[in-house]
Amino acid sequence: MLKTRSTGGKGELRRMATTDQSLSHPAFVMDDPHVPEILDIVAKETGIERARLRPEATIEALGIPSLDMVQTIFELESQFDIEIPVVSERSGAEFSTVADLVAHVLASIDKARAAQHSAAG
Repeated sequence: MLKTRSTGGKGELRRMATTDQSLSHPAFVMDDPHVPEILDIVAKETGIERARLRPEATIEALGIPSLDMVQTIFELESQFDIEIPVVSERSGAEFSTVADLVAHVLASIDKARAAQHSAAG
């Protein structure tokens, strides 16, 4: 399946042949220019050392409590002016790894930019 993902440039798109599962693959997600800022926010809000926030690291193994995860999501939404859809009963528990969380944030950024672009033109 061919997925298209914005890289943030004016109308610039990057096309990659991917499967739905590979969208959260670290190689696909972690090369985005927003990743360092996302990880900095996660580190600040959770108290986890930035170096431990590796793509394959699980939220459970990092020991991030659900309340910290909720606060992290709120901060990410505020910082990037986005809405991150989560399942309310799970409070962010749907992100099993750091790469899953980052992919979810990037998808929300892309969706917000697409909405802004379509509203502007």
